[in-house]
Amino acid sequence: MTTPTNYIATWFYKESKEDASFYPQAGKRGDSALVHSIYMQIQVPFFTTFRHYHPDAVMLFFTNVEKLPYYLERLFANLRVEVVRLPYHCTPPKGWYDAWRNQFYLYDIWQYMEKRMQDNDNLLICDADCLCTSPLDTLFHEVSSNGSALYELSTSPQSSINGISLEQMTKLYEKCYQQKASRPIYYYGGEFFALRGDIVKEVNKAYQPLWDYNLQCFKENRPKLNEEALFFSVLAERLNIRNNIANKYIKRMWTSPQYNNVEKGDEKFAIWHLPYEKKRGLYYLFKMLHQTNSIEDEAAFWRKAAFYTGIPTIKLGKKIKDFRMAIIRRIIH
Repeated sequence: MTTPTNYIATWFYKESKEDASFYPQAGKRGDSALVHSIYMQIQVPFFTTFRHYHPDAVMLFFTNVEKLPYYLERLFANLRVEVVRLPYHCTPPKGWYDAWRNQFYLYDIWQYMEKRMQDNDNLLICDADCLCTSPLDTLFHEVSSNGSALYELSTSPQSSINGISLEQMTKLYEKCYQQKASRPIYYYGGEFFALRGDIVKEVNKAYQPLWDYNLQCFKENRPKLNEEALFFSVLAERLNIRNNIANKYIKRMWTSPQYNNVEKGDEKFAIWHLPYEKKRGLYYLFKMLHQTNSIEDEAAFWRKAAFYTGIPTIKLGKKIKDFRMAIIRRIIH
């Protein structure tokens, strides 16, 4: 058997005025210039950090944007990132849900990758508001052995996530497949999916029957799977690939004044997911990296990154910097 190729990918689908949905962290619709600029800028710290620790991985950026900013074109050339322009076929119908209507683009990516991957290759699709702090060799070994590495986020049946509870998801599973779930459905975070090539094929095969049932629920105004991670959480049960392997590698770290779940030691995670930092810490890192596209001094870089993002502690200097940035954005936008 050939040596597996490790793929690391992220994506951005630019919505039109007609199909735009709401982006809570950006506070704007998907067709706004602000959302577009934010998602272009965060590609810089994402790919700079992931490439730094993975010189041999195949890096992919999926998008429908035809003309990228010059700084991204230069970054992608310097870091050997392949741009894959992909249309959105797995889009939900009008009136689907208020937010994240572009999230099912993930299933178009998996359908594309099925044609490209060997069964023993590995694919990590990660949200772009992430930073990689160390090599993921052990993760890829675990994906090779287990077929997948998932980020288990919620297990309580009463948990309500984006319009549906886990208890309702379990019932949806049982009605769709006419069989009991092996155990109650858990929610796997959509910021991190690592799959082996043969499992990518299985996901694609299982996609259409569940999607057809999901559409039926929409037409009948019943609880449905509103975004890609809810949908995948049901597929994971169907395909018997449930695990929490990724919980060793990634944490969704909230750093807002209203909610902060970061603890001492979280800086040791290999991947920091920083949804609140899109317009703050990740922007400061964009300004720092968009010319050099490289990390020359690791220790110095991570001291700066920790300060900018508030991992593991938000310092007064960051609070002042964020306050100033908020005022500037209000004036500009």
